[in-house]
Amino acid sequence: MRKVLIVLTITTIFLACIQLSAEQIVEKMKEKYNSTKDMKGVMIVTTNLGKQQTQTTKFAMKKPNKWKTEDENILTISNGKTMWIYDKQKNEVAKFNLPEVKQPEFDYGKIVKDMLEKYDIELVGEDKISNRNCYVIELKPKGKDYFINQKLWVDKEYWYPLKIEINYGNFSSTVEYKNVEFNAGISDEEFEFKPPEGAKIVEKEFKLPEKLTIEEVQKRVNFTILVPSYTAGFEFNYAMVFMGMAQLYYKKGDNVMVISERIGESGESKPLPNAKKVKIKNVDGELAEIFGSRMLKFPINNLEITIAGKLNKEEILKIAESMF
Repeated sequence: MRKVLIVLTITTIFLACIQLSAEQIVEKMKEKYNSTKDMKGVMIVTTNLGKQQTQTTKFAMKKPNKWKTEDENILTISNGKTMWIYDKQKNEVAKFNLPEVKQPEFDYGKIVKDMLEKYDIELVGEDKISNRNCYVIELKPKGKDYFINQKLWVDKEYWYPLKIEINYGNFSSTVEYKNVEFNAGISDEEFEFKPPEGAKIVEKEFKLPEKLTIEEVQKRVNFTILVPSYTAGFEFNYAMVFMGMAQLYYKKGDNVMVISERIGESGESKPLPNAKKVKIKNVDGELAEIFGSRMLKFPINNLEITIAGKLNKEEILKIAESMF
C-alpha cells in the first residue's frame, strides 16, 4: 500500500510539472498562428440578443491576403487584388478592385494577439469538441475598458480555438469551428472566381474612406454639421462622409468616440436594442449599452444624431446637451 501511495504521489507531482498554464497555452496558439500558411474549415456562429440566430459558413484563407467565405446565399472570394461577391439567389456578381494595401487575414490571429494584455486568463478544465481533446480557458477583462467575458476551447494538437463563447449582459455569441485543416497546401486557384453563365456582373471601385476635416465634410453634405462644445476629454481626430452621413471621430488614449449626423426621415430609423428612454434638453432620446460601450441617439431639428463610445451616462448626456 505504501508503495502504491509513493507511486501516486510521484505521478501527481510529475503531472503537475507538465501541466501547461493558461499563459503557455496562449503562447502555443501564437506559435501555431505564426507557422500557419493556410487553413480551411466550417464556422458556425450562433448569436442571441433576444432572438437566437445561427449561420454556417465555409471558409478558407491563405497568407498574406487571400480568403474565401461561402454560406447558402453569398460567396465572397478575394485574391488580394480583386474581390468578388456572388449573390446566388440573384445570380449577380459584384466585382471590386481592391486598393494596394494588405487585406485583413480571415483567421484567428487577432483573437490571440493581445489576449495576455487585455485579459486575466485562467485554465478551468479540459473538454472534447468534435471528438478532439481541448483545454478550456476563461478570459476575464483586466480593466474597465474591456467588458466582454470569453471562454475558449483550445485544441491540444493544433492549438486552435475550436469553440469560443462570448458573453456581455444579455448578449451571447458562440463560434464553433469544424473540419479545420492547417497548411493543407491550398492552391491560389481556389481564390479565383469565374462567374456562372448568365450572371450579371457589376464592376465597383473599392475606396477606403477619406479622412477629412470638419470643414471638408461640411462641403459634402446638405446640412449644417453640429459640433459639441464638451467632449469629456476626447480630442477631434478626423471626419468622414458615409452614404450622406457625417461622422466625427474623437480620440482619448486608445478609446474612440464617434458622432454620426444625418438628415432624419420619419419611420426610417430603427430603435436601438434594449435602449432606455432619456431626456436631452427636453428632447426624447435612446440610450443603450452595446459591447461595453454606450450609444445615445436623439434628434435635433431635422437631424438624427448618434454618439457612441466608452463613456458613462453623465458624460454622454453632457456631450449631447452641448450640441444644442
